[in-house]
Amino acid sequence: MHKSFLFFLLAAFSFQVKFAQSQTIRVLSYNIHRGEDMNGRIDLQQIARVINDANPDVVSLQEVDSVTNRTNKVDQLKELAALTKMNYFYGKNMDYDGGGYGVGILSKYPIVDQFVTRLPNFSKSEPRVAATVEVKLRKNKSFLFTAIHLDYVKNPTERIEQAKKLQEVFSDIKKPSILAGDFNAEPGEVTMTDYFYKWYNDTDPGHSLSFPSNEPRKKIDYVLVSKNHRWKKKHYKVIDEKIASDHRPVLSVVELK
Repeated sequence: MHKSFLFFLLAAFSFQVKFAQSQTIRVLSYNIHRGEDMNGRIDLQQIARVINDANPDVVSLQEVDSVTNRTNKVDQLKELAALTKMNYFYGKNMDYDGGGYGVGILSKYPIVDQFVTRLPNFSKSEPRVAATVEVKLRKNKSFLFTAIHLDYVKNPTERIEQAKKLQEVFSDIKKPSILAGDFNAEPGEVTMTDYFYKWYNDTDPGHSLSFPSNEPRKKIDYVLVSKNHRWKKKHYKVIDEKIASDHRPVLSVVELK
């Protein structure tokens, strides 16, 4: 066999192995405002259409009601899981109005583990959790995916404490991980610059605004990937959806090598 042809075959084989070992992951983050749209209607079908149109592999949802009176006793995450045909995991921030209120995760891939991290909250502020799942990919790969919704008040002190808690939890975890959600912090806030950006990379190559949905003026919704892991950022966009919620969804496509 000619040496140049043999070299070509080896190079092609090497590329195929490398390609087979990498995994593209479509990540959606969406604050769904308990399913209430900008016209004041509760419409989970509308939220599900937005999700299905984006065709994500994993979804971080914030402001999700679970059998509350105000949203007609519907288990919203379970309903969205049925409408999108995805696996799910719920993290309850607190009891509310006869049910619960919190964050949720949807995943096309199997969920093999899950846990909830209770975040610090000051007196009279809203309790918060971060929900984390381990998602199993092909070729025995897996990654951790965390849905986040941090404190919203102007003073960042409580957000900083919540970031410290998450840093404490994830600093010893060796697996690749993604944090996604409504951080209620703009990129220049200390919460981001001195904490999250120290150990995670933003997948947004620019300054993509997502809130409020009718006329976005702020970037507070993020998809972050862990540093020291082989992530490749492929695509990022804020989806042009003005009605279904008060936030626009953000879609990030990454590759795990």
